[in-house]
Amino acid sequence: MPGRFQARKYRFTKDADTKWLLGSNMSLGTLDVAREFRKSNSAPDLYTITWKNEVDINVRASSDQNSCEITASALLSTGLFLLTDFENCSVKLVDVTTHTVTSRIELPGEPWDVCVLPDDQAAVTLPDKSMIQLLSTQGGQLSFEKEIKVSSGCRGIAYCNNRLYVSYVYKPSIEVMTLGGHIISTFQTDDGRPLFQNPQYLTVSATTPPTIYVSDYNAHAVLQLSLDGKILREYRNEKVRNPASIVEVGLGQLLVCWKGSHTVMLLTARDGNLREILGHTDGLASPYSVSFCPHTHTIVVGMYENDSLKVFNAI
Repeated sequence: MPGRFQARKYRFTKDADTKWLLGSNMSLGTLDVAREFRKSNSAPDLYTITWKNEVDINVRASSDQNSCEITASALLSTGLFLLTDFENCSVKLVDVTTHTVTSRIELPGEPWDVCVLPDDQAAVTLPDKSMIQLLSTQGGQLSFEKEIKVSSGCRGIAYCNNRLYVSYVYKPSIEVMTLGGHIISTFQTDDGRPLFQNPQYLTVSATTPPTIYVSDYNAHAVLQLSLDGKILREYRNEKVRNPASIVEVGLGQLLVCWKGSHTVMLLTARDGNLREILGHTDGLASPYSVSFCPHTHTIVVGMYENDSLKVFNAI
């Protein structure tokens, strides 16, 4: 059609106010992140909170043959925690809001540590079988997935950015591997000196850049390592011994079980302070595992040869 594609000419006229604004030092505005999506750089100071032993949950199942030994726990979702019961060769899912064990699966060996993975999965170390057992947690029910063969003496396990971090006690070291079990790197020495005596548990922090925290049971210390296996700092307190489970509760804040001293302490990485927040007077006796739910401000503690999971809430 004639004239349909006829070119037209336009003239741009500058707006005086816009020209002035672009030439000034004033900002166009501010950008804030909605509260529900903001990741806080500072967790509440757990040391200043008063903790109440809300309930003791009996996690012994009718099929358990021995007293429970909860060597590890991990937060699955709000109010739901995975537990490894070493003495009864099982992993249990506990709802601390209903005070019940909602799922249990018996393993081919004694589990030591557990970590949560993406896509409704979890990973459990089985030291006596030299393997990592992957589990499905879909629908709040536990079921078997694949196995990963590893070296003997595996203990702690953590997950970060599609990598598994596994500690070993027979040849004290940490291995970094893919979810398929391919070993990427091994940390055993730093400048020719052994890094660890007995690395029992570990976690990878969410700091920038991320670092690894390892509880060295025999050295009575928590070690902070870079992701290439270099020691950044050692945390000790002459009043406590035998660190076990360790969990990050905020950027630069961690909870550490000290099994030999019957305490849970708050580690503040910035200043190196180790401060007791739960102890023997709160009913702790040889605590192995500790986990924290940031949504409900709940701490759960598992203990050596004890059927009770202790649940503490902030007052």
